[in-house]
This record gives sequence, C-alpha cells and structure tokens, in this order.
Amino acid sequence: MAVVKTNNIFAQAEKMHFIGVKGVAVSGLAIIAKQMGKIVAGSDVPESFGTDSALHKNGVKVFPKFDAKNLGWDPDIILVGASWPATHPEAAAAGERKIPIVPESEFRGFLSRQKKTIAVTGVHGKSTTTALLAWVFAQAKLDPSYLVGTPEVLGLPGNGHWGKGEFFIVEGDEYAKSQTERVAKFLDLDPWVSIVTTLEWEHVDVYPDVASMEKTFAKLAVKTKHLVIACADWPAVMSATAKAKRRVTYGVSAHADYQMVDFRPGDSQSTFAVLRQGKPFAKFFSPLIGKHNALNAVAALIAAKEAGIDVKNFAKALQSFQGLARRQQTTVGDGVTWVDDYGHHPTEIARTLEAIRERYPKSKLWVVFQPHLASRTRALMPQFAHSFAPADRVLIVDLFASAREAGDPAASADLAAAIGKFHLAVRACGNLQATADYLSHYLQPGDVVVTMGAGDVYKVRDFIK
Repeated sequence: MAVVKTNNIFAQAEKMHFIGVKGVAVSGLAIIAKQMGKIVAGSDVPESFGTDSALHKNGVKVFPKFDAKNLGWDPDIILVGASWPATHPEAAAAGERKIPIVPESEFRGFLSRQKKTIAVTGVHGKSTTTALLAWVFAQAKLDPSYLVGTPEVLGLPGNGHWGKGEFFIVEGDEYAKSQTERVAKFLDLDPWVSIVTTLEWEHVDVYPDVASMEKTFAKLAVKTKHLVIACADWPAVMSATAKAKRRVTYGVSAHADYQMVDFRPGDSQSTFAVLRQGKPFAKFFSPLIGKHNALNAVAALIAAKEAGIDVKNFAKALQSFQGLARRQQTTVGDGVTWVDDYGHHPTEIARTLEAIRERYPKSKLWVVFQPHLASRTRALMPQFAHSFAPADRVLIVDLFASAREAGDPAASADLAAAIGKFHLAVRACGNLQATADYLSHYLQPGDVVVTMGAGDVYKVRDFIK
C-alpha cells in the first residue's frame, strides 16, 4: 500500500473515500469531511453498525461491501484505518489507479492544525471525556469541532462535527496508525492542550510493555504547545508527562493540583467536590456513574477553564450531560435494567462494575462479556480473571472477530475457566443467540444486565425472546 504523506492533499481533495467508514472514528471523520464541503463516500461490511444512522443523516454514501468497483466514482484520495492490510481489494485497486492512500490519523492531524486542538488521550476514559468536553463547549455556544470514538453522543448531532468555533476536541488514539507504520495515531496531532487520563499496558500487539507506552505518551506531551492535563493517580502518566512545557495535575491524590474529594454516588446522579491547591474550589453534580467518571469530569473542567469557560457554566453543562452510546448507556425494559458499556480492558471492567454495583446494590447483577482481540485476551487473562468480582453472574460470549488479527476459538472458554478460579458463577455461552437463549431462561424483574465489550455484544438484548 503506497501511503502519501502531505497536508496539502487534504485541502486540495474534493472527493474523499473512506475504507471502513462505519468505524466509530472513521465515520466521524467522514461526517467532518462532508461538513467541510467535500464529496464523501465509503465502504464497509454489510452488517448494521451504530454509526449507520449518523452517516445516512449526514449524506455520506456507504457501499455495502468491500469491492474494487467502489472506486468507480474516481475519488481524489482514499483514507484507511489501521485494521485494513495492503491486500485490501480497494487499497490494491487504488494502487493500480494511482489514487493516493492516506492513514486516517493523518487527516486527524490535518484537522488539528486548523484549530486550537484539545487532544484527549489515555488508555481509559478518553471517549467519555471527549464527549463531555464537546457537550460543555456546545452548551457554552462556542460551536466546537469534535471527533469522538463512539457511535453517538447523546444530545449532539453526531460523533463528528466541524463547527465555526476556534476549538477542535479530538479523541487521541494510542493504537498504531497502520499495519506498516507502528507508531501511535495521536502523534499525528498538533495539540494546544493534551489530556492524559490513565496509562497502563494495552494494545499488546503494538506495545511490548507499559514502558514503551510511556515513551510514546512522552512524545505527545513534549509536542503539546500550551498545556498537558495529567492524572496524578497514575505513576506512568506522571512519568510520561514529566517533560511537558506546562503541566496541571488532577486526581484523588493529595499531591494533585485539582483534587477530587467527597465523592458520593446516588440513584440518579453523583456528587463530588474539587480542591484547588488544597483549598475548596467547587462542588459538582454529575449524571455519570462512578468515581472514575468524576475524575474524567475534573480533567474536562481544567480544559474548559483553559478555554475561558466559567466554572458555573461548566457545572451546569455537566449536570445536563446525557452521556454517549456504549458508555454505561442505561435502558429499562420488562422490569430489567440494561447497561451497555464498551469496556474491554480488565481495569475498565472492574471500575465500571464497581460503579454499577454501587448504584444498584440490591439487584442481581449479570455481566455478558465479549472479549475482543485474541492477543489482548491471552496477554491480560490473569487480570481479566479478577475483574468480575462485583457481578453475581458472568456470561462469556465468543471472541469478537477483528480484521487486525487471526481468531482464537478457544479464547472465550479459556477466559471463562480463568475467571471461574475466582468467581463461583461463570459460564462460556457461545455466540450471541446462544447467550441470549440462556439468559432469557433466568432473567427476573429487578435484575441488572451489563453487556460489555468492544464488539457487538449489545445485540444480545435484541435476541432475548
């Protein structure tokens, strides 16, 4: 795959084609390109995705399968995500037609140089923090541009938007930019402000250990022009951001510049307070579940203040934030509470389940987990084994297939066995339909079901008879 590296090509291109256009980030980029006045189309697999509605609403043409014929409309440029190899039929056809092929992360980088960019990074919490910032800036009438790695931000028109305001709020992805360039996507960004929420070993197919991730995040911190906002509770974050030009810290740590204290969960909202340099600063009400999301809100608070948003206006916007798709998204049907969450790393799972248990202390808590990527599942299996303690029942779905790597048919059964060493009620159920069939026999009014994973596990509810 011949990859072109130039910024001018984005400004000059009139027709843009996105391979894998239904992806949560790529769909948002396609919408942004459309709003910038480009002619936009893309291709993907025929299965339905949560981004289908937003793409249709924004007039992005989607070819229902990958095929070299999809390039018959003669796009000026093709953007491709990290999952797709050089052997992809459309990439191969583009090479024959001499159409430039560019990693989608380089388009993010181009966009970041058009605005004051706030890059939200970290292994956990970046989507929620990015969405919250987009909401806060929109409520402040700043018409921000934004790109969030989720199918939908509730209350906003889509997961991507190119506004008239001076700010671009973007989720910074630490995964590799392509199959051949194993450098972090977020290093293509040119941030005015960077947020680093958390840092521990993840993307085991790219990073051999957390030390290698620290070095990558350190490069982002050094290139950030104005301010790095770093969570003081994570030693790896503090190490990675140590050489930033200017740094402000937050966390539960007493050493943080902004310390989150007095967190109290509630039935419909949580409350917490913030100390600045050890002195009372403000109190907040949040609809988000869990202490970890209160910390995400503090990170967003600091960024909003830096952009000139008053603390009272931030507090009002936080309280009205509706959340985002697949991040503790809660619905109720037939007396059963369903919570859908994208969490797929052991730490995310543990924190999310602890927060949900805190909100529903007397309910039977079911977790339906779909592992994602064989490499992650195998490498982090000892940590996964301890992550499900708050749940009463754990059901493991077959591994979600990915274009990034080969499957592993035994992974889900092995994961269930590992969890079973520490949890009394765990079962490997097979595919989504088989899992739904099993679950439907035992569900009772008052139960809480958490569907969790980076794939399509949310469809289990649709299969319940």
